[in-house]
Amino acid sequence: MIRLWISRRASVPIREQLNAQLTLGILSRKLRPGERLPSVRDLARRLRIHPNTVSAVYHDLSLRGWVQTRHGSGVFVNESVHRAGERGLTTFVREWVNAASARGFSLDAILAELQRLQQSNADTSDLIVVDPDVEFARILANEITEAVGRYIGCAGCEPVTIANASQVFVNAGSVGQLAGLLDGRSFHTVHIRSMQDVVAGQTRPAGPVLIGVVSRSKSVLSWAPTLLSALGFDSESLVLRNPADSDWQHGLSTCDVLACDVCAAKELPDNLRPITFRLVTEDSLAEVRSLVTA
Repeated sequence: MIRLWISRRASVPIREQLNAQLTLGILSRKLRPGERLPSVRDLARRLRIHPNTVSAVYHDLSLRGWVQTRHGSGVFVNESVHRAGERGLTTFVREWVNAASARGFSLDAILAELQRLQQSNADTSDLIVVDPDVEFARILANEITEAVGRYIGCAGCEPVTIANASQVFVNAGSVGQLAGLLDGRSFHTVHIRSMQDVVAGQTRPAGPVLIGVVSRSKSVLSWAPTLLSALGFDSESLVLRNPADSDWQHGLSTCDVLACDVCAAKELPDNLRPITFRLVTEDSLAEVRSLVTA
């Protein structure tokens, strides 16, 4: 079980703190598919919170498809969460092979044609990260591009762009929102780091501090208060800035700690020295690297 933080001084409700941390734990695979979560009573006792709060969080996670309750056994991370993309690919390939066979093509002929197409498209494949929050997609795409040494594009919910892409990468947390847009086409799942991994190696400043977070992504800015509250920082100590807004640099020089994503880091003035946080897990980067170098 991952380590959980609860801050009673934060303005963010305890229920939201717990919900956010468990969701990120699942998305980052720190909580593995099929893993049993602590019982409502055990987790409430461990965190010293009311059992109704834990029960409400588990219920919300269940409604969103992240966990499932097995009567008499407990609450478990939904095993299908990280297999959505694989199921889509399997179904697509099976239906495609069946259709080709019905038209008289042998399996050997199908495999030979696939190999020919792979070779001819090796240098021209269009790879993109897709997310409802296009700026969040841009952050993930930039991290992957830097890590694998090959350009990865990004897109919001534009069907034409997705239709023309040879390989699509989707943040695990957005699979449900993009189901209609993807419409059964195959995709690869990108997993996001847990909160522990994002802040790993960073020491918590002593005493009151002013923390600045800079990003063009609404997703990042909306999560920042919850995550920092879970680490014991009050929301009044947080300054959120979006470079898309006018006068967004105002007050950043007074922050004791300045954090930003890889895209926002390129927009900051030279006199500011931010902590650049990264979101994509090492496992996902390794998976993409194997795909683009195969």
